[in-house]
Amino acid sequence: MLLEMKKTIFLCLLLVCVSCMNNSSKASNQEGKSEEITKTFEEFGFSVTAPCVFEELPPVEDGDTTTYVIQGTDGDYPQNATNYLVVVKKTSKVFEDLSEAEQNERMNQIKESDFPQIQDYPASYTNVEKVLFSDNKYPGFIGDNSYQGILSRTVEFNKGNYIISLTVMADSKSTNQNELEQKFKKFTDSFKVIE
Repeated sequence: MLLEMKKTIFLCLLLVCVSCMNNSSKASNQEGKSEEITKTFEEFGFSVTAPCVFEELPPVEDGDTTTYVIQGTDGDYPQNATNYLVVVKKTSKVFEDLSEAEQNERMNQIKESDFPQIQDYPASYTNVEKVLFSDNKYPGFIGDNSYQGILSRTVEFNKGNYIISLTVMADSKSTNQNELEQKFKKFTDSFKVIE
């Protein structure tokens, strides 16, 4: 039942994000080019930079986990729209305090049920690989997806008592996989831990 609830919650969040691509929140300078905006999440201890204004959706409570979704869109829908998504799951246990077996179990849960977000997702993630994110500090996974003409690339990792995912989504008609990778790299490279 918990897995079904997680699937339903994430599917709803994904549909909201894709539909929000209609309501772009592009920040522009005088030349009409996108402006980089840094969003600091003090509660979660990090900041990220993207060419859009981030909007926070109401948190979703699920047992001992609270999920926060923050999204923003750069560009005009459907041409040249890129959606930036930050999902933070607050767990009751700090990853580093778990035993090795518990850490392995959480990593398996991320890979099998939370990554690629929905176990029975209509288009499965490809190129999934285990990573140590942000200067080899945080264990997680990275992968690609293509669903109904929308390309996406996601990294999901453990940081303290948070499971954080950073995703970039774009319409495949205006963005190819290489361009998506460049946007994703720039977005994930902007991830900075704050104290």
